[in-house]
Amino acid sequence: MRAFFFDLRFLRAFLLGGALVLATAAPQAALAQTAGASREGPTGLVTPGGDTRRFPSIFGTASAFPSPGGTGFVGLNYVNPRGGISGEGSDGDFGAGYTIGNPVENVSLTFGLSITSLKDFGADGSLSLSAARALVVGERSLTFVGATASNLAAWGDARLNPEAYSIYVSRLSAIPLAGGELPIQLSVGYGDRITLSDDGLGRIDDGAFIGLGVGVSPNLSVSLSATETQLNAGIGFGIPEFPNLSIGMGVFDVTDNVERRQFSLSVSLGF
Repeated sequence: MRAFFFDLRFLRAFLLGGALVLATAAPQAALAQTAGASREGPTGLVTPGGDTRRFPSIFGTASAFPSPGGTGFVGLNYVNPRGGISGEGSDGDFGAGYTIGNPVENVSLTFGLSITSLKDFGADGSLSLSAARALVVGERSLTFVGATASNLAAWGDARLNPEAYSIYVSRLSAIPLAGGELPIQLSVGYGDRITLSDDGLGRIDDGAFIGLGVGVSPNLSVSLSATETQLNAGIGFGIPEFPNLSIGMGVFDVTDNVERRQFSLSVSLGF
C-alpha cells in the first residue's frame, strides 16, 4: 500500500476558513436501509498547491466531521434490494442539506432533507438536524463530537417510523509511514433505531456502532463499520477533475446476519 502525504495543519486551517471539499459521508447504519437518512460532510481538502486530498470516509455509519459553514450538498442514493428485503426490488433516495457555523470556534449545524423513495418522488420524506463540535485539535489528530436527530416532521410512509437520535465521536489521525502518511478516521457512537434484530424479522432497537476508514490513495478510501448485529463494508472515491463530486458504494450486512444484505451506491455534489 502506497501512503500519501496528508498534513493535518492544512485541515485545521481549512476548518477555520471553510475551504473544505464537500463529499459524501456514509449514512447511519440502520437508517440507511430503512429511510435513506444520511449524514453528509467533507471528506477532503484542497492543499495550497491545488491538489485534492480526501480524508477517509466511513461507509455505513455517521461521522462527526461537518461540512464547512455556508455550504450545502445534494445527493442521490441507489439501493438494491429496498430495505435489504429480498424481492423488494431496487429504489433510490434523494438528500440535500445546508451547514452553518464553525465547529472549532462554536458549533456547526447541518439542516437536512431526505426524500425516501424515487418511485413516487416527494410522497415520503423527513427532515434532520445534526450538530458538531471540535473536542481536540491536536498536531497529529482531530477529534469531533456530533449528534443527529432524524425523521423529523416526517410525511407519507416515513411517518410510520418514529424520530431517531444518535450521538457519536470521530477521530481523524495520520500515521507516519515511509514516503508519506496513512490517514485514518475512527467513529464510534450510540443511537436508537440503529440495531437490526438477528432473527430476520427486521425489528430495530437502539445500540452502539463503530466505523473505521483508511485512505489508501489521495482520492480513495476503504472502510468497515458495524452495529451490534451487522457488518458493513464499502469504498469512497472522488474524481480529481471534479473535487466537489464524491461517489461511495458498499454492502450493508455483508454476512447476511440480520438477513438484510443490501448494495448501496451514492453520488453527492457539494456547493
